[in-house]
Amino acid sequence: MKYRSFASLSCTFLLTCTSTALSANNVSPITNAETNNAEISSTEIFTVTGTHIPDTTEAGSIPKFTISAEDIAALAPNSFADVLAGVPGVDVFEQGGVGGLTFLSIRGGDPNFVVILIDGVKVNDPTNSRGGSFDLGTIDPAVIEKVEVYYGSFSTVYGSDALAGVVSIETKKYSEHRTGTASIKVGSNETMGGSVHFDLTLAELAQLSVIGSFQKSDDSTFGDAFNRQELITSLSSTNNSNTRWNMGLFYAEGEAQTFPEDSGGDRLAVIRDPESRDYTQTNFTGRVQQRISESINFDFNSVWSKREEDISNPGIAPGVLDGVPAIDSISNYERMDISATVSYRLSDKSIMALGTVYAKEKGGMDSIIDFGFPMPANYTLKRTTKSVFAEARLNPLEKLHFTLGIRYDKAEQNDVTTTRLISRYQLSSSSTISAQYSEGFKLPSFFAVAHPFVGNPELKPEQSQNYDLSIDSNFMAGNLTSRFSVYRNIFCDLVDFDPIAFTNVNRSKVTAKGAEAYLTYQANEQLSLSGQFTYNKMDIDEAGVVLRRRPKLKASIGVNYQPTEALSLNARLVTNDDYYDSSIATGIIEMPGYNHLDLSAAWTTVESLIFRVHVKNILDNDKEQAVGFNNTGRSVTLSLSKEF
Repeated sequence: MKYRSFASLSCTFLLTCTSTALSANNVSPITNAETNNAEISSTEIFTVTGTHIPDTTEAGSIPKFTISAEDIAALAPNSFADVLAGVPGVDVFEQGGVGGLTFLSIRGGDPNFVVILIDGVKVNDPTNSRGGSFDLGTIDPAVIEKVEVYYGSFSTVYGSDALAGVVSIETKKYSEHRTGTASIKVGSNETMGGSVHFDLTLAELAQLSVIGSFQKSDDSTFGDAFNRQELITSLSSTNNSNTRWNMGLFYAEGEAQTFPEDSGGDRLAVIRDPESRDYTQTNFTGRVQQRISESINFDFNSVWSKREEDISNPGIAPGVLDGVPAIDSISNYERMDISATVSYRLSDKSIMALGTVYAKEKGGMDSIIDFGFPMPANYTLKRTTKSVFAEARLNPLEKLHFTLGIRYDKAEQNDVTTTRLISRYQLSSSSTISAQYSEGFKLPSFFAVAHPFVGNPELKPEQSQNYDLSIDSNFMAGNLTSRFSVYRNIFCDLVDFDPIAFTNVNRSKVTAKGAEAYLTYQANEQLSLSGQFTYNKMDIDEAGVVLRRRPKLKASIGVNYQPTEALSLNARLVTNDDYYDSSIATGIIEMPGYNHLDLSAAWTTVESLIFRVHVKNILDNDKEQAVGFNNTGRSVTLSLSKEF
């Protein structure tokens, strides 16, 4: 039986939650009064994800799921994968401990079909063998202010890669309500971490925010070791003029050791040496917004990012599938984006945005493959993409809204035009129905195009068409909110490895269709409940091919109980049914579903100290998430934090 796995195939051919309590903003419809009364402030930097139009009310019509800093604090997660667990439509699987690679899929798409943004900077790395997917271990949950998960294609906004969705991570920024925070945590598997965040105003002209964090863990039983350090700074204007600006830096470095992907992990790997990975991620941002008139706004944005990664893979012994030789590689990738957008409010019923983007990428890999003798496999590549886009929101009727977007991207020999249409209709004072059609594309990764052994410069961009229909409802004076969605995603011209031609080719078509339902219920001031259910069915046009780590059914339940003002209790249960996975040792196999229960408690003392206890996998479920990578079992984390 064949299977699709870009990561495992790339190795083989080298040889031959829900959050605990959902925010009401996630599911409540936007009323006409809210829409009509919303004005664009002349003193606020707008960072609205998923659209070019600088109007925060527009975000309400875009299918998304929001996780706040309060939600994250209540979960007390050790990894970003813990933050995303239980989110509707999202499949996330950890390989081993905190340092292992994480698999992320939105509504059936491949991990490299998801754009990852950190403060608006795209951090997908097309030089890696995973086709451009991002290592989620790079980001520390302690530095996050908000996470937004968007569903469907967003190529009209972000260009390449946004075939299945977007995960937008917003780090913590300046707040006038505090001068700083500090936290420290210790836990199982020799886990230790901490963060410091302070804010200050510079001569009443600028606001400065600085965050530093670190985390490390070590579990020799499973071959896992991990450490990470981060530094984040943000400087923004404070004046009330029509010109606003901000600048930012994100820097992360870390190293990890774990058994290689598809090796069979600690249970099955014949070669017992771990794979080691060292990385650095650096992002710089600069932004200026100018209010030209009551109806015209100008937005100039520039970003630069760089990722460097050093990997030493000890190799994988042959099993049911061919083995993988030892590989030492150093990859580097730089990206610069410059964009300019002008938005114009034509009337109370229409607003439009026009803009252009210039993106320049360069990257490559130097690697040595051990075939019994050292064989170099190096490549470098540069790519420039020029884009123009237009987006408009129309409000022809009081209860009816349309958003239309179109974008043209020219990247070397590839010209791609994508479109998007969103409509929203207010069914009643408590219910809204929205529909979305979007198109997406993904340029072939540098690895797929330029690798000296398997690269194919003739690859076409991968394509997607996405359909979504959602109903948002609000009952019991807002205490009960819900969203129900049905979707259909079509992915075409997927990049796959052809073992006969020994190169990458475009050939597959995959359709993902399903439904999601989630709700929140505020029973009283002390008790809130949340839950979600996801059904996802994959159809593949190649006989005998299955997709890894896409369970058909999954669900989660969250409970938050605050018996006293000082004490809060939290529980989250995540469950999914059977799914397929593979390893070199076993080939494709069916994995059993599992239940995962996490508990946490927070106690606030009179000195405003917050003491948290988090127990992950309290049932000690020993079922594996990835073939051969034993579940690390129950773990306990203790943390102490204070806001100044």
